[in-house]
Amino acid sequence: MKRTLSLILALALAYSCLFALAEDKSNPYEVDESVTGTFTWWTFFDQAPFIKEQFELKYPNVTIDLQVFGGDEYQTKIMNVLSSGQGIPDMMDLEEGYVYKFLNSDAFVNLEELGLEDALGSYYDWAIAMGRDGNGVLKGICDNVSPVAFWYLRDAMEQWLGTSDDAEISAILSSWDAIMEKGQEILDASDGTVYLWPNLAEMVKVEGYSLTPLARGGVVEIEQGWYDLLDTMREFYESGIVADLGSWGGEWASAWNAGTLLIRTMPSWDFFTDWSKNTGNVGVAAPFKASYEGGTYRAIYTGSEKIDLCATFIEFITTTEYQIQNLETNNQMPANKNVKDALGEDYTNANFGGQNILATYDVVCSTIADITPDEYTRGLQNKFSKYAQAGIKEGKTNEEIIADFLADIQDTYPELDYSQVK
Repeated sequence: MKRTLSLILALALAYSCLFALAEDKSNPYEVDESVTGTFTWWTFFDQAPFIKEQFELKYPNVTIDLQVFGGDEYQTKIMNVLSSGQGIPDMMDLEEGYVYKFLNSDAFVNLEELGLEDALGSYYDWAIAMGRDGNGVLKGICDNVSPVAFWYLRDAMEQWLGTSDDAEISAILSSWDAIMEKGQEILDASDGTVYLWPNLAEMVKVEGYSLTPLARGGVVEIEQGWYDLLDTMREFYESGIVADLGSWGGEWASAWNAGTLLIRTMPSWDFFTDWSKNTGNVGVAAPFKASYEGGTYRAIYTGSEKIDLCATFIEFITTTEYQIQNLETNNQMPANKNVKDALGEDYTNANFGGQNILATYDVVCSTIADITPDEYTRGLQNKFSKYAQAGIKEGKTNEEIIADFLADIQDTYPELDYSQVK
């Protein structure tokens, strides 16, 4: 009887241990039931429900009223509620393209005063800088970064470049001259059916954050590097090696997924890959110039009665534990450099053919130029890209392209100083 009872107790103990292990596996966080309350969070970000779910695993006694809006209406909605002072959420997401319109106002809390700058000790410097207002005050914090890489298919690269190794691809495509030469080789060898490079716009995407921004401190000045880029873009276009498939378009995505377009220059949050067809066949290589595109920053409304609760949320999304889950579930690149160290040198990603994409993206993130963007940086870069593409296709000179660009931005940003433009 005693032996039977002992066996039952042993089995019960083993079962309870197994149950505890299963519980731990389903919840990677140390649960904290002491934090309670409800707050409202507005966003445009379709992965916000995942973040909410992860936070509530750690803080089960907190309820988030999450409201997701379409991208086009979202910015207008924020503007309207801030203007009226009515119905303002406790916390809201701001996208890179317009984050500075809001951070420069008094509507958002100084996160340094909440001690949140301490949580960013292992962040990439440029990722922190994007959350500062014009006076350098920290008002927004991200949970991931969006470094730009050369996206490719492994089998296509093996066929046309002789390798699918990301470091070797980076070495082969190490300059615009090298890309143009290799692009011509591939186009000739494929009888005009396979292109290496997609369009002119993605040249600006590669170069944009290695050049002095088109406006600094409210003054517009166009350094020689932008003119040099125009010359290179024109050379590419006139050579005939550019596929001329518009970024983020259906033809562009289809050609890449089929292997007839070899490179897409995209941020890490790319959503144009046909994973049902190419899972395990995808690779990313570091370009010869480092840049990023996009960014989502969480900011807290100064009039909120839930500031401390929102601060707990923002601190949570900076943690290594959360950012690992976000990487593994959503392929979102961590802003916290500790994630790379925590996962180790042996980390691999099955979707990317077993590549250590963290190591590749760290090469990009660690070499992005020390340029603190402002409310004009991305908008001016996008407009430059627009007029550069159109002007080159129309046979315009650099001077004519710059004149068209300036005419537009003077209407859009009349407050800027144009006296230094030659």
